Amino acid sequence: MIVTLKVFKIVLKFSKSLVSCILITFLITCLLWNTWALALAIVVLLVMVWRKLPKSSYLVLLLLLSMTPYSFNKISGEMDRLGVIIRGQGAEALNQTERLSIYLGNIAMGLVGFAMIAPEVSIETLLLMDPSGKERNFNSDFAMTSPHVRKIINQYTEKVKAGSAPLTSKRIPLAWGKGTQTYSMKDYRVALAVAGGGLFLTYKPEGDGYVIDCRITIDVRYSEGYKLDIFEYGQFRLYIDEAIFSALQDLNWFHPYFAHYRWKLRV
Repeated sequence: MIVTLKVFKIVLKFSKSLVSCILITFLITCLLWNTWALALAIVVLLVMVWRKLPKSSYLVLLLLLSMTPYSFNKISGEMDRLGVIIRGQGAEALNQTERLSIYLGNIAMGLVGFAMIAPEVSIETLLLMDPSGKERNFNSDFAMTSPHVRKIINQYTEKVKAGSAPLTSKRIPLAWGKGTQTYSMKDYRVALAVAGGGLFLTYKPEGDGYVIDCRITIDVRYSEGYKLDIFEYGQFRLYIDEAIFSALQDLNWFHPYFAHYRWKLRV
């Protein structure tokens, strides 16, 4: 019982330390992006991790979090400003503080991805900071949770069985467009990680069926001309301008690479 209690205390302390490190990362990022309300909310949360605060502190936290839409505006406005600098003067025109704010912004996006239960895109995002490899392989069938990906594989498999398609496919583009192929909750995690990539299928006869070697390859990099609108409601907006992150690729702070997700199926 005493040993169990000691282990629990060690795990609790480690968990608090880990959460604190994450919160401090977000705090520094918020300060660099001039989102003061979010920064203060994170300070309150950081204190709550280690100290028991009066109930009134929860009201303060709620008030600060209610200002999040204004913070999103500040982030979008800062992206506008940095985008003007980069497009007008080039990546070299960014000062060290601006470069650090973008770098930490990349970390923040990666951590948010884990919170959204989208670990693959989070890992892809964070690995851009690692210069050690141009090719990264992951043995994972997470893409099979996507109805869209399963439908593509099923359709190609029917053609293989009918003899109308080769056993080794060409690159099958992966896209989630508007209309009949919009994001679903089950597609969202997969699309975030591999949209724009290509699916490759290789069929090997086995008994009365096939073993399929499946591979998705995605070029993980920021694109200067791409903007991702997250939301816009009235005067409030939040978007991601990849130009500011691609600038750090030009400065060799981020390192693009190819990610390969591999798995097998039996049909």
